[in-house]
Amino acid sequence: MKFPQRFLALGFIVLLAGCSNNPYPAAGVRPDGSPKVVWYQTLTEDPKTLDPQVQYDVVSNQIVANINEPLYQYGYLNRTKFKVEPLLAEGPPVRTPRADGGETWTLKLKKGMRFQDDPCFEATGGKGREVTSDDFIYSIKRIADPFIKAPTSSPIYPTFADLILGLDDFYNTAQKAGKTDYNRSLSGLERVDRYTFKIHLKQVYPQLKYWLTLSFFAPVPAEAVAYWDGQIHNGSERTPFMFHPVGTGAFKLKSWNRNQSIELERNEHYSASVYPSTGEPGDAEEGLLKDAGKPLPFVDEAHFTIIRELTPSWTLFRQGYIDGMGETARGFDDRLQQVVNAEGTLTPEFKAAGVKLQFVPQPDTFYYALNMKDPVLGPNRKLRQALSMAYGAQRFIDTFFNGNFIKPETPIPPGVFGYDANYKAPYAQNNLARAQQLMREAGYPDGIDPETGKPLVVEFVEQSLGPKSQSRAQFVIQQLQKIGVVAKFKLVTFSELQNIGQKGNFQIIFHAWVADYPDPENFFFLLYSKSDSYLNVNAYSNPEFDRLFNQMKSMEDGPERLAIIQRMRDLVNEDCPWIYQYHEAYYTFDQGWTDHVIQHPIAYNILKYRKIDPQLREQKQQTWNRPNYTFVLALAGLVVAAVVPVALSRKEVL
Repeated sequence: MKFPQRFLALGFIVLLAGCSNNPYPAAGVRPDGSPKVVWYQTLTEDPKTLDPQVQYDVVSNQIVANINEPLYQYGYLNRTKFKVEPLLAEGPPVRTPRADGGETWTLKLKKGMRFQDDPCFEATGGKGREVTSDDFIYSIKRIADPFIKAPTSSPIYPTFADLILGLDDFYNTAQKAGKTDYNRSLSGLERVDRYTFKIHLKQVYPQLKYWLTLSFFAPVPAEAVAYWDGQIHNGSERTPFMFHPVGTGAFKLKSWNRNQSIELERNEHYSASVYPSTGEPGDAEEGLLKDAGKPLPFVDEAHFTIIRELTPSWTLFRQGYIDGMGETARGFDDRLQQVVNAEGTLTPEFKAAGVKLQFVPQPDTFYYALNMKDPVLGPNRKLRQALSMAYGAQRFIDTFFNGNFIKPETPIPPGVFGYDANYKAPYAQNNLARAQQLMREAGYPDGIDPETGKPLVVEFVEQSLGPKSQSRAQFVIQQLQKIGVVAKFKLVTFSELQNIGQKGNFQIIFHAWVADYPDPENFFFLLYSKSDSYLNVNAYSNPEFDRLFNQMKSMEDGPERLAIIQRMRDLVNEDCPWIYQYHEAYYTFDQGWTDHVIQHPIAYNILKYRKIDPQLREQKQQTWNRPNYTFVLALAGLVVAAVVPVALSRKEVL
């Protein structure tokens, strides 16, 4: 019997009306039969690597830090005044000064911390084994392995070759031998027992506590590096270790489809941390402490979709298929006014949708570096001061970043010890009359070069970022025109910018620094005369600053250190080797069904704290993505109009 066409048409209409636009498959179930809870987010690109000793970019670290956890971490709720707390460590490090001017750090691990299950643990049938001090010693040696792909060694090797005794010898010996012998002893690393080891430093260096929070110092098992070698075994090719991490974190890698998605799943052995019981003022009232002491993580899986363009991510968020925007929201300048009003609060539409808003200042500093070896700029401090005063950083921020970035007054960004929100740099204020006076004192009245009788010309080198680079360049050109100076711009690729900077072939160059760790030493070393050209790009040199830097960097935070930092700040701001641009800050958005979502300015192992209400999410998704029944009914009318005459013309019997 033939099925009547009118019923086929009706079935098609019903099917169309019931279709869902949810891009994700069903989450699956837990062992007890209850549905899994999944966190959904996007990334703008694939990670470059998942090797903790090698990664050094934001996207990679968003994944790595949640798989490979180190000895210490930043307190999750301490996001304005950063706090370091034990993670895999049993307690704080014990620091012992030595007679030779160095110091020894003794580090003790918690017992019972285990790696995730993985086939590399062949001796235990794939069951993850306990983490020991040997794993940390092995992992630190990897920093000095010249043959791991980064491309030649870990990016932090140069820093720690100057700090850890014998690390440079270990590296050089391996390089000469053509291979790295991990059984070879390293004088700066000492095994005490199964759970204790020591790091011997060449100098007193309090900032090591911050480095020990980074994924570089996360333990990796030697078995994993050996097993996941990218070679063919028994007819099957194994994934390289850089794409198959094995760690101790709250999550482990479930799948990675290049250019499409990354999925993480709960590490069943995780026990290193619980939800914090203390935070900042107001956190209790905001409900951020209601889960204090509860085990982590809260979600079973985290799914990241790789979407390079911002518009699809924005659409998915509006539809309710993304739980939080995270770092991706940093690119939403052109959509920000849809979400945030001039007062910095949610617009009525997004407030009604229950969206949660966060403002996240970043520990970074962007600036123009003035070449101190340039024959025009280098010897003329008054000229540098005049250019700084003419620039107009706040106007730049208002014009190009909706006023959301923070105007710098010193090299130190918000959240770092020594930052003073009330301080004003004397030559970072946009005062044209004062700038014109400084130009006269510099020997360039009205911007005229007395040797040529023509306006002074200065050249800026900046990375080309498309049309917006032209607009920003035009802003600087117009600002300096006001004091008679002609600014010219050379827009180049990022690699060209780096090459030009390191060779010193520029007058003024765009430069920036994002904190490795929240300490003023991590910013002031950009102005230390003995730093290499990658850091001190404009060859700034001030003997008093250098002396104070060497004194400050080995001190603990306190009034004495603060006084030194303030003197260093004043020296730099008087010399004006930089024209300050901005400290980044951005708004990020999370759905109303999320909980405990803090976009920490410097920590990355934060997925474990995420919590969602899946029932509310499903309800909102259904509400926000209802079928367009007007369209369906119109389509039905067309179908019926086409089918009914045909049906009536036939004499089919049911």
